[in-house]
Amino acid sequence: MINALLFNDTSYEKHHGSQLVVRQIYALAKEAGIAISRACPMRHDWRKNEQLKEDIRRADLCLINGEGTLHDDAPQALMLGELASYCRQHGVPCFLINSVWQRNEQLLAHAGDFAGIYLRDEFSQHELAAHGVACKVVPDLTLSYSHQPAAREQRAGYLVSDSVFSTRTLEAWAEVCRANRADISFLSIKNLPIIQAGKGFPDYCIKSVAKLLQAGRALLQSYFMRYPAALPSEQIGMLRWRYSALGLTRFLRRLSTSSGVVTGRFHCVTLCFVTRTPFYAIGSNTHKIQALLLEAGLPGRIQESYGAALAAREEMAFSAADRQHLEAFLLDCQRRAKDMFAEIVERARAFK
Repeated sequence: MINALLFNDTSYEKHHGSQLVVRQIYALAKEAGIAISRACPMRHDWRKNEQLKEDIRRADLCLINGEGTLHDDAPQALMLGELASYCRQHGVPCFLINSVWQRNEQLLAHAGDFAGIYLRDEFSQHELAAHGVACKVVPDLTLSYSHQPAAREQRAGYLVSDSVFSTRTLEAWAEVCRANRADISFLSIKNLPIIQAGKGFPDYCIKSVAKLLQAGRALLQSYFMRYPAALPSEQIGMLRWRYSALGLTRFLRRLSTSSGVVTGRFHCVTLCFVTRTPFYAIGSNTHKIQALLLEAGLPGRIQESYGAALAAREEMAFSAADRQHLEAFLLDCQRRAKDMFAEIVERARAFK
């Protein structure tokens, strides 16, 4: 097995999408012959950890899970870019995978130091190509997950999910309240944090237990609060806990038994793909949703507002052509994800 370190482990996030991404990274890496010995949490500053720097120098390769981090020259993005340069300086191949790339200027200085770049969408690829940096497109790794639905599940009702933007989440909740229908309900992508054991950072294991207990208290508290249509912004966190579906199986079942979903969350869109659930999407903080829909052959599913999306919900169902595009795209996503890890192994072995 090839020894690897993983950086920007987003499973520390309290939502289904990022937790599933990391789950898939581990599964696909293992299948390709890569053993991840340490997984560095998101926002952990590798530059201040001397033991980690030594581990980097000894590793066969480093993987950076970019997800939605690498845009607008964010401090976290630049820190990960510096990691690629550090790896190259010490003869360790560093691969950027599962990443957006948008509106970066300072980060470009580090782009050439990656041994390989695999971005989630063609828009990101075009931004790097404009600066002469070659990369490949492998869609978000949640799309490599093979969902096995319960036998002949019946679909009914519509779900409205939140957004990364607070104002959009308040809009979503207000529209659910305004509709006041039993067949329209709110669902957040939030999930309890995972206990981070066996990832090479004992202190984060302890922190994750504390985080889980804190989240459990918030979840319990959320059931004793009122949520008016004109919701104060400080209550958004509690709203998300109150209308969460804990556990990936339960969340996917909520999607797969609904007639359709309106969401501003990228990973809610990808999980609608996985469960073959019709949806309308509201734009997010990068081009990630628009780019995904264009590549999948489903470009007409962006709506300007939650109200407009709900008003058009009867037109949300997939056509026969939509279903064909979706099935072909999902098969291609699974193939590309496996090919990416196989190629990483091949490049790492040839690197030195």
